[in-house]
Amino acid sequence: MSNFNVLFVCHGNICRSPMAHMILHEMIQKDDLSDRVFVSSRATHTDEIGEPVYYETVRVLKQNNVPILPHKATQIKADDYDKYDIIVCMDDENISSLRRILGMKFNENIKFLLEFAHENLNNESVLHSDLIVKDPYYTRDFEKCYTDIVRGCAGLMEYIKCKIC
Repeated sequence: MSNFNVLFVCHGNICRSPMAHMILHEMIQKDDLSDRVFVSSRATHTDEIGEPVYYETVRVLKQNNVPILPHKATQIKADDYDKYDIIVCMDDENISSLRRILGMKFNENIKFLLEFAHENLNNESVLHSDLIVKDPYYTRDFEKCYTDIVRGCAGLMEYIKCKIC
């Protein structure tokens, strides 16, 4: 049996990636895997470094009974790559930023969260746009973001269980 480390990333680390972190953390707790699965989140940019989770993200998490974990936005560094089994992104901008930050380390361990959504697994005809979790800071649709992240995290949890068994 092995351990598994997951890192979520988004632009500022105040909306999508901490939301995914807290949702997956709750799933890990419910499945009694907290001693084997570690999850964290980072920003690809410095815009929000040191800031807490965005208030609308907190609202939608509380509304869905997801515990709020202590959090301050932190930027990903190249050496973070070596600490995680998978880095999970939300959109194309995250991927582009990670290519710049990680350089030669960028590889197949970097995925879109919605690649793990049940309807996208093994679906060769999935549209690229169906893999994107839109930034609710701009769309203002925090409920849609929450729903997308839950779908992705549910599939990601199944993937993790397969990896640690």
